[in-house]
Amino acid sequence: MYNLAVAGVCFAEMGHQVTCVDIDEEKVKLMKSGVSPIYEEGLEELMQKNYSKSRLHYTTDYKAAYQNADAIFIGVGTPEKLDGSADLSYMKKRGDGSSASLKTLWY
Repeated sequence: MYNLAVAGVCFAEMGHQVTCVDIDEEKVKLMKSGVSPIYEEGLEELMQKNYSKSRLHYTTDYKAAYQNADAIFIGVGTPEKLDGSADLSYMKKRGDGSSASLKTLWY
């Protein structure tokens, strides 16, 4: 998720309209206030700049975020299983939720 948050800010800095979605309402409130949940040099300044120019948006509402999207990037945790392989259950869960939102919008 965090790599995509940085990428989203960079896309906004390039002039694109970007909506970042997270299930954590507190994290969304934090980012709307201009505070980054992670440290990356210069990130907060770019977040604040692009949020104030209405190029960067934060929400917990997937359906609204996907409504006018030209592209959707999904980032989720992939913790390691006991055997060392990646646990993709979070990706499947997020993908199922995303596809339900998209079907509602496009059918």
